[in-house]
This record gives sequence, structure tokens and C-alpha cells, in this order.
Amino acid sequence: MALTCENETAMNVLAKCVRQRRVLRNKSVVLQSPRARALWGVAVAAVVLAACAETPRTATNFCRVLSDRIGLITTPPTSNDDVQQLIEHYDRLVEVAPLEVEDDLATIRDLFIAASQVNASDPESVQSVADAAYNAERAAEDAGIYVGAVCGLDLSSGLSVQVPVAPPETP
Repeated sequence: MALTCENETAMNVLAKCVRQRRVLRNKSVVLQSPRARALWGVAVAAVVLAACAETPRTATNFCRVLSDRIGLITTPPTSNDDVQQLIEHYDRLVEVAPLEVEDDLATIRDLFIAASQVNASDPESVQSVADAAYNAERAAEDAGIYVGAVCGLDLSSGLSVQVPVAPPETP
């Protein structure tokens, strides 16, 4: 498990417990003082809870989160608030996305961020967003293919799609 802000305190407590005087007895570590045993218990519980609180990056969880938000993602934004909400939805998708599609979704999200910050009166700013959109085209295509194949949804419209099945091979 990676050391994160959520479990940093627990890890500090755990380290303190480990530094306490220990006695090896029957192939198990026994802490000498009641205070050390209590700290050990708290540290172990905190580390276990922190590990359990991490967002699962499974296809099932990703598809569940996506299906909850697909209508909001496929609705064209009409205001800056809508764009910010769209960015938040993509932030959540990136957070739960399996590794196969994480970078593609992050690229799409980053395009929306760039578009939300464009200065329409500055040609360089507009060109920068146009370049980002061009560069995000492949990511959007790959994400759409993944979402269609794994979740059975069209990422651009939100409609359910039938994933084609390969015909059986004939001998």
C-alpha cells in the first residue's frame, strides 16, 4: 500500500510501535507495555481502513460510475458552470478508471480544462485549445471503444450499444 495523506498518521503511529521494545515469543512479536499494544492496534486498524477506503479501479466499478454520470457527460455544456461540472465528472471517472483507459479519460478531461480557460480574444490561446482538441482525438476514440466494449455504452451519446461478437470459427 502506498503512503498517502490519509494513512500518514497511522504509519507514524505504526513506526513508533515498531520502535518500542519487542520480545519474540512463539514466532510472534509481543509488545511489552499496554500503551504500545494499544498503539499497535490503533495503527493496524487505521492502515487497514485506509487500504479499504481506496477507490477500486475495476471495470465493474468504472462502468457503474460511468452509467450514473453518462447523461450528464453527454449533455453539451451551455455555461461555464456546466463545463466545471463536466470536468468534475471526468475527474471522478479518471479516479476510478482501470489503467487501460485512465490516460485517455485524463486527456479528454484536460481538453475540457483547457477549453474552460481559453481566452477567445487571444489567437494563441484559441490555437492552443484547437491543438489540444486535435491531440485528444485519438484518446477520445480509444476511450469510446473501451467504454463500448466493456460497459456497453456510447461515450458520445450515452446510448446503449451492442458489442459485436465474433462469429464462431468453422472447422
